[in-house]
Amino acid sequence: MQRAKFNIALLTIGMFVSVSCTEIVEIELDSTFKKLVVYGTITSDSLHHEVTLTSTTDYFYTETPPPVTDASVSITYEGTTIFLEESEQAGVYVAPEAFRGLPGTTYLLNIADVDIDEDGNTETYSASTRMPFIIEADSITLSRFVTPFFSAYQVALWSGDPEETNYYSYKLFRNGNPINERLADFIVQPDELYRNNYASGLPISFLTDDDEEEAVFPGDTVTVEINSITENYFNFITQAQSEIFGNNPLFSGPPANVSTNLDNNAVGSFTAYSIDRVSAIVPLPAFKK
Repeated sequence: MQRAKFNIALLTIGMFVSVSCTEIVEIELDSTFKKLVVYGTITSDSLHHEVTLTSTTDYFYTETPPPVTDASVSITYEGTTIFLEESEQAGVYVAPEAFRGLPGTTYLLNIADVDIDEDGNTETYSASTRMPFIIEADSITLSRFVTPFFSAYQVALWSGDPEETNYYSYKLFRNGNPINERLADFIVQPDELYRNNYASGLPISFLTDDDEEEAVFPGDTVTVEINSITENYFNFITQAQSEIFGNNPLFSGPPANVSTNLDNNAVGSFTAYSIDRVSAIVPLPAFKK
């Protein structure tokens, strides 16, 4: 009898607590000071390289981040300075002539004539990055991979690796069309498992059949673009992806700001990376005799 009374008391308390917890609490998230957001890359391809400038926004801002216009943007390397011109797309600054980035070269980004905090005084920002040397891959292989849960083509890389610590990003293309062009889908990897050795069939991706963006078929050409990236850019990508997908395990520590190589409290990344590409044709399925 006493145990029954005790259980009833607990049930009553539990009902009271559950009802009390349904009260809606409104949290006001005030506006905060703006920061400059920079994203720019220099690659070993001959391109009109770009730098994009936007500003941070409030938490509940649902539109495209506002562009930062009328800035002075330049890139300097080995005694040469290139002044970028703002394109028809506001906030996107483009080199007037195509040029090829050189591995081993340090590039300095300078940004001026920006009043991001709108106090009437312009600020300047800068960042530097050194382009890693190109890794020359031998080939990729595409192998059919079937399980009771999913089916896919496994993409494996065959390549050497230089002696020093290296970081890589892999971009995949199907018949020339990008498969993982969004930051959330970037594939990045340090060379810890095969440093100063030969990567014999290193798995870098699975192209699953049930994903319309990834699915490939016999006769398709799959290209892997291997980017030799800086450690700073590797950290930027992995930390940004952690912010997008959340931490694992569930009760990890609170998120921190994504690292950056920009000064003056700006955020984002300015980086240089070298590129190599290898391709393979999706083979016809093997028929059992």
